[in-house]
Amino acid sequence: MEMDSYWNHNTAFHDELIADAKLRGGRVLDIGCGDGLLLQRLSPCVPQVIGIDPDHTAIALAQRRLAAISNVALINSDFLTVPVPMQEEQYATVISVATLHHMDLRSALLRMRQVLAPGGRLLIIGLAEDKSLMDLVISGSLLLPIRIMDRIHGGIGNPKVRISAPKETLREIRQVAKEILPGAKVRRRFYYRYLLSWDKPLE
Repeated sequence: MEMDSYWNHNTAFHDELIADAKLRGGRVLDIGCGDGLLLQRLSPCVPQVIGIDPDHTAIALAQRRLAAISNVALINSDFLTVPVPMQEEQYATVISVATLHHMDLRSALLRMRQVLAPGGRLLIIGLAEDKSLMDLVISGSLLLPIRIMDRIHGGIGNPKVRISAPKETLREIRQVAKEILPGAKVRRRFYYRYLLSWDKPLE
């Protein structure tokens, strides 16, 4: 596999995530970093980037991609169980792209809150399950526009990654986020994704 850029329904959000992280600078944590493409793109914009992923193959690909970049570190472990260097309140920005649904929702949001520095921002691009009629209608209405965008971008490039179906609906995600991250915003986005954003209060 060549270590080039590619486009898919997750990388479509990279530019806005990078621009947001660049505003704060500091350390950035990418949870579920996969083959390291987002880390590569973040590295010129912030002082340090940490990527964590439990998949050995993904981390091996990330190591190849990032071998010549000095301000990136990789952790091959489960975010919910890894010990140091996941100390509390380290990161100005915590990012998770299409990863939250692989973990226990409540436990993951609690840990993300823990490692985020006061004044920092959590940015999650996630997937939700369609259960209600409204969910199904909205997803159905996006089918044709998304296929058109896929064609415009030349199809979807996607390295081998673990696939898991989302378990919680957007309503359920909003409810848990409201309890754990007061003031969090959860908005539907294109490509069957949502954006959860939360600013940790300054202490």
